[in-house]
This record gives sequence, structure tokens and C-alpha cells, in this order.
Amino acid sequence: MSFQPPYTKFAYAYDKMMENVDYDRWARYIRELFDMYGPNPRRVLDIACGTGQVTVRLAKAGYEMYGVDRAFEMLEVARRKAEREGVKIRLAQADMRALPFEDEQFDAAICIYDSINYMLSREQLRQAFMSANRVLKPGGLYIFDVTTERNIVLHFHLQTYAENEEDFSYIWKNIYSFREKMCRTVLTFFLKEGELYRRYDELHVQKIFEVDEVEEELKKAGFKLLSAFDAFTFRKWGKDSDRINFTARKMSD
Repeated sequence: MSFQPPYTKFAYAYDKMMENVDYDRWARYIRELFDMYGPNPRRVLDIACGTGQVTVRLAKAGYEMYGVDRAFEMLEVARRKAEREGVKIRLAQADMRALPFEDEQFDAAICIYDSINYMLSREQLRQAFMSANRVLKPGGLYIFDVTTERNIVLHFHLQTYAENEEDFSYIWKNIYSFREKMCRTVLTFFLKEGELYRRYDELHVQKIFEVDEVEEELKKAGFKLLSAFDAFTFRKWGKDSDRINFTARKMSD
């Protein structure tokens, strides 16, 4: 089986597949973290912005938004969404480990919905953190989340999900390696093209990181960890957390 790169053709069905995600809540939570740790940022970078669901919401809230994603197709969806909503966001295609911006450009950076878990080693994790650190102003906030092993084992390992819609259908198969701490997802979907449906396959691999690993790599990259919350709350993460939200600050030289 040959695979498309992740989030290529999938981009055109992504929002429909994720319509149960409460992006309003996510944008509101990020704004609450901005308020908590202040000063309130003006220019914000959304790393791995995808189809721009949160990027657009924050732009509508008055932030000067930039978005970057590795998948051109996801950015095209984000671009059309911004135009439809009447907001301006600046988009760029790039890997989060090599952000295409000059040093110290942003007051804050966000990277949500377990995008960090696509870093498949501590070295890659450190590279992503160092890249974010470089483009942040001194004292800038870095907000991101990771999915946990508990979430993967309970909701994805050896699970298959399927859905049929009018213009697409998909089958989503997952297997988790406890030894590697990696979840592999084979996503097979069929997109309607004219009178026919064309099949596409994507392989998604995510790595589970422990909180102490994340904290160590943040420190190496020049950040100070401010909090590690159970996602969407202001409670410290625990063994029952399915998602952990980190907030860090770029340390001044």
C-alpha cells in the first residue's frame, strides 16, 4: 500500500470529520491563558494551524494572526475560510522545526490538537521547541498540548472508526506500540470526484512524550515551563488526563 503524505487529500474532508471538535472552546481557553500569563499578545503565530479553525477565531478576536503548516492543502482550506469570514491571516507552508520567520517576531505562539505528537523523537521535539523559541520575542508565550498514552490506549489502540457522508467516507484504523510509545493510524478515505469516488490512504504516526521529557526539552530550548494543565482546565495534569496543555515562556538572555 502506498500512502499520501499526511493531511494532503485529507484536508478537503478534515473539517467535516472534526465537526464535533469545539474550536470555540479551544480559542477561548487560549485567550484565558494569554490573560493569565500576560501581557496580552498582539502578534500570534499558530504553528501547525491546519485548516485555520483556531487561527480564524483568534483573528476575529482582534489578534494579528500568522499560520504555518506543513500541508499546502490544509493552508488552502484555511485561506478560503479566512476570506469567507472576512479576516486577514498570513499563511506560510513550512515544517514546525524550521519556521520561515525572522528572529523575535511574535508575542506568542500556539501549537494545538496534539500537533507536537507528530515529532517522533526527543531530538525532533527539541528542534520544534528551538524553532518556536527563535521566532518569539523575549518573554513570549508558547502554548501547546500533547495527547497522552492513556488517551491513545483507551480510545484508539486496536480501534477502527468509520463514517459515510454524501461526498466522502473513511475508515480509521489505529495500533499503539507500547515499546516505541508510538501510535500508527492508517486512514483510508474515499472522496467524490465527479460521479466516482477515488480512494486515498494516509499513514499518521504520533509519539507519546512524558511530562518530564517535555519539560527537559523546553528548558534546553530556552523556555521556562509555567504550567502543565489538564486540557481546558486550570488544574494540574494527572494520571487521568487525556490531553495536557503546556504554557511556557521564552527566557530572556
